[in-house]
Amino acid sequence: MHISPEQLDALQELLNIGVGRAAGSLNQMLEKPIRLHIPFIQLGKMEELSQEVQKMKDTTLSSVQLPFTGTVSGASCLLFPTKSAKALVLALTGESEDPDTMDSLREATLTEIGNIVLNGVMGSLANILKHQLIYSVPFYQETSIQELLQPTPSDSSEIILWAQTQFTIQEYNLTGDIMLMFGVPDLGLLVSAVSETLFSSTGPHAST
Repeated sequence: MHISPEQLDALQELLNIGVGRAAGSLNQMLEKPIRLHIPFIQLGKMEELSQEVQKMKDTTLSSVQLPFTGTVSGASCLLFPTKSAKALVLALTGESEDPDTMDSLREATLTEIGNIVLNGVMGSLANILKHQLIYSVPFYQETSIQELLQPTPSDSSEIILWAQTQFTIQEYNLTGDIMLMFGVPDLGLLVSAVSETLFSSTGPHAST
């Protein structure tokens, strides 16, 4: 699989459109000024992302996962180190850090946020693929990166799209990660769709 820097930039822009829409929905729901931005993405097989995975190897993660099937299948995940997840929930809800309620509050709040953000991202991808994707119910899980990838830990057909995501809420600046796992040998369909998007935006270079 090969993707050019221009195609990667276009894919990053499409994902930013998706999280931008999600931010608009979150603004209305939470009545707090929130901005989502993806400054960095990486695309490749698991071994090519080993450095990113190693950074989170010993970190407990709060994850929201949205499985999908269709022309491409896999799962999209919104990931936070547990400390950042707790800070995000407190910033959004304004609730005190009560141990008796924090776990259930974190699960409910992050599941709703993850559902909105991941649907925004997957909506952008589905639009350029021009194929229907079928989503399962999103679910919350506290896990590690090893456990998250356990179903296909070294599967050579697994393609990962890793998107670092910045959540800016008033004085808070929290960072999470969006990871999309595609169970396909390559992303030719996605790369072709991105190329068509680039072509339509710039127009053909050859004269007619």
